[in-house]
Amino acid sequence: MTDKKTRLYTDLIQIPVWICVLAALSVGFFFMSGGTLSIWTALKAGVQSLFYPCAIYVVNYYYLIPNHFFAGRKRRFYLVNIVIILMILFVPVLFSSDIKSFEKTGIEGLVNGFSITRFLIGAVVIRILLYVCVIALAIGMKYMRRWYEEKKKIEEDRRRNVEAELHWLKNQLNPHFLFNTLNNISSLVRIDADKAQESIAQLSELLRYALYESNVAKVKVVDEVEFMRNYISLMSLRCSDKTKVNVRFDQFDESIQISPLLFISLVENAFKHGTSTHTDSFVNVDMGMDGSYVVFSSENSIISRTTADYSGSGVGLENMRRRLELLYPDRHSYQCFTEGDTYVAIVRINLQITDSNDGKQ
Repeated sequence: MTDKKTRLYTDLIQIPVWICVLAALSVGFFFMSGGTLSIWTALKAGVQSLFYPCAIYVVNYYYLIPNHFFAGRKRRFYLVNIVIILMILFVPVLFSSDIKSFEKTGIEGLVNGFSITRFLIGAVVIRILLYVCVIALAIGMKYMRRWYEEKKKIEEDRRRNVEAELHWLKNQLNPHFLFNTLNNISSLVRIDADKAQESIAQLSELLRYALYESNVAKVKVVDEVEFMRNYISLMSLRCSDKTKVNVRFDQFDESIQISPLLFISLVENAFKHGTSTHTDSFVNVDMGMDGSYVVFSSENSIISRTTADYSGSGVGLENMRRRLELLYPDRHSYQCFTEGDTYVAIVRINLQITDSNDGKQ
């Protein structure tokens, strides 16, 4: 919601409040008269009673509070309000028939005059309290509007920060993905030049998806599955007969969508650290639905590596972990652990609730 729409919303929401007050006053006048007043006359009496309170409210809400009270000129704010209230109260009183009647009676009408004066003082006190309450209401409403606008601004800033971080993570993921894939092709060139040429064609398809088709907030799960199938096929080209690759993907409904490239880092990690050309090794990849949850799991053998082999291996996984936190807060779980000589990673994401981060990543 833009600032202009926010201001309009907070202004319009006050109209029903004043309508309810007017209705209550009009009904009160009607019943106080014992039914002698018509509904229309009672309504006019309510409008007349609300004229000055509404005027004080509008002047304070739209001018005095933002330009004086919130601007640090509170002394001027109080002074101007005192002047306005005095003008509203005493200018009409000076010309009232009650005061003129009192002046004409002189000493002989002292008792009656005292009664009228006491009545007028009581009425003035009540009206002063009413106007003070109206000013306090205007200040309260202005504070509420200010709080609402600040809340919307904080939410908008947070949303923009999340989108910026997601965009940065996505830009970081693509070079990382390309770097690892090129390393595999480079290794394959020394083993089998024909397979290397075939893998370059596969790589172009993978890059087309990673750079263009996935440049949206959501993709179909079936498209993401196809991308991972192609990637696993490419990675399997460099594996020897000693590595067993097992893949199982459920049949997903075409309508199911998910944020793109969430699980590719786990597949990369499994092939990078779980395969060997010299000893028996394995990679198992599984993905399916469990109610409203999509469940992805990868298992790989733990192969002894040197420190150099592990350099930079955590970038993709940390990237995935952070994206899960931003895209599916409180709606995902990520576990990674070892069972004997097997490394296991499991991700569960609840897809039933509409995501809050539907902007471009």
